[in-house]
Amino acid sequence: MKKLAIAVRIFAVALAIGATACSQTDKNTEAGAAAAGGIRYLNLDTVFANYTLAQEISKEGQKLMLDYQNLERQKQNEIQRLGSSIEQKRNSNGYLSQESFEADVNNFNKKQNEAANVLGARQNSISTKMAERQKVLQDSLDNFLRDYNATRHYDAILLRESGVYFNPALDITQEVIAGLNARYVAPAAE
Repeated sequence: MKKLAIAVRIFAVALAIGATACSQTDKNTEAGAAAAGGIRYLNLDTVFANYTLAQEISKEGQKLMLDYQNLERQKQNEIQRLGSSIEQKRNSNGYLSQESFEADVNNFNKKQNEAANVLGARQNSISTKMAERQKVLQDSLDNFLRDYNATRHYDAILLRESGVYFNPALDITQEVIAGLNARYVAPAAE
């Protein structure tokens, strides 16, 4: 009988400890859920791949780079033709004087410098324009997220790229894309 009474007491103590532990776990789970409730994340690569403004800026950048590559190829061909002409003239004894040869070489060097200056100026222009467009894109995203969060009151919106794991239930990427595209107004055609 005594053994049974001791066993019952041990069992009661074990139940009390288990109930306390479960209660504490529930409180921790609730606190974790509340904390997670204020945090969301978005995948910036997916946003930029699907946001109309980002797509337009990307296409614009590709066109600018293609135009630059065409200009670079054109300048290279001009210089190569001039260099080949000088070489052919030199090999066929077409130069009657050293001064004539030096004048053509100086012209060749001048054309190389001019081409380098034109290409450098074009690169700077492209860099400046794309930096301005990237700023427009970043401002658009920042303004949208500020307005978006004004109604949702999240404590933080994180970038998926900055973490290792996020609960997929916290992903707001598609909402953000839909909202950005809904409020985007394409510029009037010029």
